[in-house]
Amino acid sequence: MQNQSKAEKFITFTVADYCLALPIKAVLKVVNCPGEENHKLSKMGLIQIGRHVIRVLDLHQRLGIENVHQLPESQSFLIITSISQAQLCGILIYEPPDLLELPLEMMQPLSQSYYQSGLLEIVSHAIIVSQEKATKTIFLLDMQQVLKCC
Repeated sequence: MQNQSKAEKFITFTVADYCLALPIKAVLKVVNCPGEENHKLSKMGLIQIGRHVIRVLDLHQRLGIENVHQLPESQSFLIITSISQAQLCGILIYEPPDLLELPLEMMQPLSQSYYQSGLLEIVSHAIIVSQEKATKTIFLLDMQQVLKCC
């Protein structure tokens, strides 16, 4: 009998020097962030894409970047995910995301006792992966916790 490790695909992205991930099955779409036509709505944490008004979650503010205006404005993206069957939200990022296949058995659950503030309040698991000459810690977002906090 062969021992095959289970792996799943994840969208990974960087926010405030943290590498975060969402399962590919939770991501509906990744889009370029619409420009100035949405300026009034974006001040309210909303953005319009097509016929949908989407709640924008800016995790940069949540994870401690005080001056969001220092972030690059030339290229921003939204990772669109579903809150419920009728509601969408978008996670704002400033670099294109990656698609990685990660082994599920290497994911380490983070204990509830660790849930404090900042990053540990919105993630559920961590995985350490080797990439070229370095290792990288990737945190799996818990969207239920993200929605409670943001």
